[in-house]
Amino acid sequence: MQLRIGRIAVLATVLVAGPIVAHAADDPPPPPSATESESRSIFVFQIENDVFNRFSPTDRDYTNGVRLGWLSPAITDMPAGWVALTTIPTFFGEPKSDAAVRRFGLSIGQNLYTPDDTFASQPIYNDRPYAAWLYASFALQYTYKRFDEKTRTLEPVRLDTLQLDLGVIGPAAGGEFVQNNFHNIIGVARANGWANQLHNEPTIGLGFERRWRTARATVIEDPKLEVDVIPRIGGTLGNVAIYGDVGGTARIGKNLRDDFGPPRPRPALPSSEAFIGDGSFGWYLFAGLDGQVVGRNIFLDGNTDGYSLRVSHRPFVGEAQVGLAVTYHGVRLTYTQVIRTPEFYEQNRWTQFGSINVTFRY
Repeated sequence: MQLRIGRIAVLATVLVAGPIVAHAADDPPPPPSATESESRSIFVFQIENDVFNRFSPTDRDYTNGVRLGWLSPAITDMPAGWVALTTIPTFFGEPKSDAAVRRFGLSIGQNLYTPDDTFASQPIYNDRPYAAWLYASFALQYTYKRFDEKTRTLEPVRLDTLQLDLGVIGPAAGGEFVQNNFHNIIGVARANGWANQLHNEPTIGLGFERRWRTARATVIEDPKLEVDVIPRIGGTLGNVAIYGDVGGTARIGKNLRDDFGPPRPRPALPSSEAFIGDGSFGWYLFAGLDGQVVGRNIFLDGNTDGYSLRVSHRPFVGEAQVGLAVTYHGVRLTYTQVIRTPEFYEQNRWTQFGSINVTFRY
């Protein structure tokens, strides 16, 4: 237990202090930017559920996630010291950005996890344990821009998100109450094994993600049809999850500069909550792949003290996403279908679920 906590502390120090020290030798942070669109708040409602899995619609694995979020208007008077402290330097010798849109975000969410057999009331030792997670997230989201000679405008080229998650896992997270009462309303059988869920444990986690907009090209000028690719890297550190992630998303559609792809609830990487635009109709189809190196997943490894049901997590997990995003008059609606490779050794099954996201500016 002490060794595990010590490792987490060391990794946290490297993750947080490393970029700060490196930034001391980096160029000064770019000046703030705020268009009329970026001077508005962003509100997010998101739900993920395996009911959207049409191949095997059942309550199992990651069975439900909901999140409500708010992203502040662009902050143009952030203290210089705080800007320097929270600006993560570039990794690959990128050209200096000309401006940055800096926002602060708050969100709350709940995730539910169950084994395949929800009728059994006794403990199940060869499948993932029941678990519920209730959390609050505090984020800094920085969009970096560079002047584009072709469009004569500042174009978004990079998105950095630094996020702190605080919460609780266990009965205090209300998983049994939410799932079984909702099942009563819709006339579905109750899940009988919540007495075996992970016990109460406070949670803390720090995550960072970086996205780039690359390979942007116009396929058709009129009507407008564009393509781009958004590679990403990131990671999360804490007692809920420890993992590194690398992936990318390819998109085709109209007004791709409006965002960096749709967001996902935690513990997935934060992604793009903010979006811009002139109010005209925009859309895009997208497909993405991600690979994770997993050091810890509390929903599989069990409580940190070791006194809970658990299974053996796989160290490498892959994920694919496809979906559609539509924006119009300050509203973005997104649907994503997600399929994930087996996450633990005791069961050799894939996970599939859908994600609906509604985001609007006000």
